[in-house]
Amino acid sequence: MRRIFTVWTLLSVLVCASQAQSTGSSDSETIKELMQEIKELKTRVAVLEARQGQPAPEQAAAKPAEPVQETPSAEGQTLSPERISGIFPGIRMAGFGALSYKANDARPPEAGLLGFRSGNNDFAIGDVDLFLTSHLTSKASVLSEVVFSENSEKEFELDVERLLLKYDFNDYLKLSFGRYHTATSYYNSVFHHGQWLQTAADRPLVVEFSDHGGLLPSQGVGVSITGKIPSGSLGLNYIFEYGSSDIHRPNILDPNADEIVENNGHATTIGLFARPDWLQGLEVGGSFYHDRINPDGGPFHLGQSIGSAHVVYLTPRFEFLNEGFIIQHIIEETGQKLNTPAFYSLISEKLGAKWRPYFRYQYVNAPLQSPVFSDVQLRHGPSIGVRYDYNDYIAFKTQYDRTFRRQLPDINNLLLQLAFRF
Repeated sequence: MRRIFTVWTLLSVLVCASQAQSTGSSDSETIKELMQEIKELKTRVAVLEARQGQPAPEQAAAKPAEPVQETPSAEGQTLSPERISGIFPGIRMAGFGALSYKANDARPPEAGLLGFRSGNNDFAIGDVDLFLTSHLTSKASVLSEVVFSENSEKEFELDVERLLLKYDFNDYLKLSFGRYHTATSYYNSVFHHGQWLQTAADRPLVVEFSDHGGLLPSQGVGVSITGKIPSGSLGLNYIFEYGSSDIHRPNILDPNADEIVENNGHATTIGLFARPDWLQGLEVGGSFYHDRINPDGGPFHLGQSIGSAHVVYLTPRFEFLNEGFIIQHIIEETGQKLNTPAFYSLISEKLGAKWRPYFRYQYVNAPLQSPVFSDVQLRHGPSIGVRYDYNDYIAFKTQYDRTFRRQLPDINNLLLQLAFRF
């Protein structure tokens, strides 16, 4: 409005000036020029009024709402207004990166995974994650997550980890179409790519992304539906997913072995969780996933079912994450059932403004005869670490892991990490 007032003031000055000069016979040409300038200024005023004036009711209803944070503990931290990119108007953009150094005594060396870290001593760049969102209308938006991953040859591979067209009818019905992270675990739904987002320097093995050696189907392509369930102070929410995926897992025991290709069929995931009003930060829930796989195109077809349950309590200073899983494979040709139990538990508390020590214990016990997890076997052990947040964009992490393995030597691992966002 200040600009509009300034323009109108200038108009008044020009009009007065033209009237003051009209007494001279030689001013007719000047008056014409001034009138032309007034006409141009009126046009500019009309444009300014259209841009800065209050919108009509129908325009106000169509104005995009401010983006809603997906999760308070992870992606919500990427959408701070001061980090909005000005290169592509209407698109919010954030990025994550990390530099890690690991040293361990694994014998024989294993694949250099991001879960139970092993292999030779080395530096590595974590996933370089570009996270973008754009609101199309007050209800429709687009979410994209593009990741550059470093492989064992120190080369980067490009992956579109998520690409979703989202439409929120209301709090009770929210649709997403495209490539999504499955709701097979709380960790997979909340902590997406970018090591800066999580307290620890790496993900527990069971919830590691499948292309990094994790056990769960971490991604799918299809439709995801979520929303609230009217339940008062209990705060119930539901989730339903239907889609397809093609899981490729590296072999942990043998870095030179071919990847394990599951050849997944269509998958269905249903989940339920509660966020009660009477204890802010608490979430209790679980999910069930089912699909059919044909490992490496071999003679066996397996029905794959994954049940999970989680209890999570998060406050600005305290973090307590707990998840348990049962992964069941039923070989259709023989009827044999193979169960893989797994869990992780992490606790941390912020000390002062910058320090956050943490402790984690994880456990996976896969049958030796499993066509999918024969390389995993029994693995469990503690992780002790500390995170130091230099500021809101840079964090240093130091972590020690002790991994116990069935019929194999234990592994001691030291992991140093510089994680940042931009």
